[in-house]
Amino acid sequence: MSASPVQDVQAGRPAHAIYTNAANCQDCYRCVRVCPVGAIRISGGQARIVQELCVRCGTCVKECPQKAKTVRSDLDEAKRLVAGGGIIVASVAPAFAARFPGDLSARLPAALRRLGFSRCAETAEGAKYVTGKSFAPGREGGASTACPAVVSYVEKYRPERLGDLIPVASPMIAHGRLIKQAVPEARVVFIGPCAAKKDEARRPGNLGAVDVALTFAELAAWLAEAGVEMEDGLPDGPGFEPFLDPGEARLFPLAGGMLRTGGLAADGLSPAVFPVTGPQEVINLFSVPGSLAGKTVEPLFCGGGCVMGPAFDGPGSLLERRESVVAWALAPRPAPSSAGLEAPYAARFSSDRRAWEEVTEEQIRRVFGRTGKLDPVHRLNCGACGYLSCRDNAVAVIRGMAEPEMCMPYMRRLAQQSTDRIMETSPNGIVVLDADLCMVKMNPAFQRMFMCGDGLLGRRVSCLVNAEGFEKLQEGTEEQFESIRSKYGIRYHEILYPLREEGRYVGIYADISKVKFDAGQLDVIKAQTLRHAREFLTHQVRFAQEMANFLGKSTAQSEEMARRIISLYDTEGVDAEGWEAGKGWETGKGWETGEGREGGEGGHADAEGGDGAEGVDREEDDGAAGRDGGGGGKGR
Repeated sequence: MSASPVQDVQAGRPAHAIYTNAANCQDCYRCVRVCPVGAIRISGGQARIVQELCVRCGTCVKECPQKAKTVRSDLDEAKRLVAGGGIIVASVAPAFAARFPGDLSARLPAALRRLGFSRCAETAEGAKYVTGKSFAPGREGGASTACPAVVSYVEKYRPERLGDLIPVASPMIAHGRLIKQAVPEARVVFIGPCAAKKDEARRPGNLGAVDVALTFAELAAWLAEAGVEMEDGLPDGPGFEPFLDPGEARLFPLAGGMLRTGGLAADGLSPAVFPVTGPQEVINLFSVPGSLAGKTVEPLFCGGGCVMGPAFDGPGSLLERRESVVAWALAPRPAPSSAGLEAPYAARFSSDRRAWEEVTEEQIRRVFGRTGKLDPVHRLNCGACGYLSCRDNAVAVIRGMAEPEMCMPYMRRLAQQSTDRIMETSPNGIVVLDADLCMVKMNPAFQRMFMCGDGLLGRRVSCLVNAEGFEKLQEGTEEQFESIRSKYGIRYHEILYPLREEGRYVGIYADISKVKFDAGQLDVIKAQTLRHAREFLTHQVRFAQEMANFLGKSTAQSEEMARRIISLYDTEGVDAEGWEAGKGWETGKGWETGEGREGGEGGHADAEGGDGAEGVDREEDDGAAGRDGGGGGKGR
């Protein structure tokens, strides 16, 4: 089958009963997971229905959390039909008793007349008619064809079982023909819970039987728009005006309802007569080898029957809906005369299978290689992509129905590899800490800058650098910390920030030992100095107030703060005159010329301060001892 995309919308109007509203489709694979026939194609991260594969069961409509899978609205067409005048008859599916339960069931005909319908009848009349034709003497059993989704499934996926389908039209089609047989000038609008009915009405063999097919959801919207409040009561008037006696056919929307209508035992105990509901059960039914000859089966694609249809749009559990239908069906009412009314009932079904190209093991292997699953250990079969297994996903990728990026474990590994690659190649040092400020990851640039290795992973970052900034982040007093410091014979710019949700802290370090400082960096240094000075002043005030109790501690803290400020300016390398007057880090006693870093009296590489000697760094916490997990060295 061709992998070209299928357009869900043609000329601004949906061409099929169920389509995708692309604006609402948000990287979700639930429809892929729940579609019983795999008719969803993922392209560019969006899920589209492949109409050639879709059976219109509406499972995706019920399951889509974003309401991106949508049933086509034909409401405007129905409104135009009613507004055009003439005899407009509403054929209402028997599930209406569940959608409009209790007293609302009896009020529905009056509400429909308020909308402009000339006459209202129950589709159950057509159900009674086709039941008699389907179970007529001489038939050798088979599967009933009231459900268009079942018919579509057999035509597209099990055409070899077409002979098992009883060649009789559905209740909707039969009822439309009966109405037009009785009133030739009538136009028929079907209303029910099924999305597949919309396309069934357009099948070549069914044209003309029903003019428009609406859903209960569309009817509810129409009533609301017209201001028809059924709960508040409606004027008395004629109820449904039958063309035939529906009898027990009002039970059709329930599992076994057709069998009960035909007088067949539907208790589920007979091996030759039984109902089947739900997508997987229907698929299993036609997967069994052999035929259904000698068996009479009532298959409905919606689990629980038509009362659980995708366009039901109403409250109530399956049990509550069943009770409402049964109550309406068994209510006493006079039987109308139906003698002599006949209409064509025969139906023809044909194969509509789309053949796929054969998928080879080598193709599957290539997809596994692309997604890192050559090793069976990595084939998790997690189902996150919507497919039952990694192999099913690979086959879908080959057929153009899926994308490798749908695999969550693969994308997670890809993201991790990308992150690792960024860290590995970054010229800046990067370290990641856990909630206790212990190092969990460091990149090569960080290791080179601070002469350490993976042997220190698990230890607190304070064994390598000043942890003041990380501690402020940990306390929650800062959301980002930036400073310029010196250690191990280098001067570095650090930017620290937290990953609160992950419980991680990240530090980025740039070696600025040979960098000419711009105004922004000078501002950072000035702000840092001001902060330290204020801390110093605050401490001194507290010291004066509590001298007796804190003399020893105060002296040590004051010394430390003074040492930080001295170290920051490296008094002999950056003096008061060196900031802006040419005597600082660029031209005077500072970093690059004169007496600074490359040979001056107070620099980092002079005779007194090189290679770990005294004075290299007044902020060194513990020298180089312990780096790389070993015995340490003498600094840089």
